[in-house]
Amino acid sequence: MEKTRNKGWRRFQQDRVFKARMLKFSCCDYVILDEAGNRIVNPHWFEIARQRWAKKYKDSSTPCSCWICRGEKYSRLQVKKDTSRIIKEILE
Repeated sequence: MEKTRNKGWRRFQQDRVFKARMLKFSCCDYVILDEAGNRIVNPHWFEIARQRWAKKYKDSSTPCSCWICRGEKYSRLQVKKDTSRIIKEILE
């Protein structure tokens, strides 16, 4: 590529960094769920890249760790269930 930093160069760098991040996720003991809900242990990097939460890593350099940036859906009911479960475990 040319030494000028144009749109093509930025796109190339974006893809390179995204692939490196996904490779880092795949080499760790990582578990994802596929479309059918089956667990995949140590998936290939492009299987992780297809996940909804991984899209944020493609267009930003440092996404934050909040549930919005991770791409997860916030469930108020699930938070209530988790909180009540934790309180019950503490009281027992």
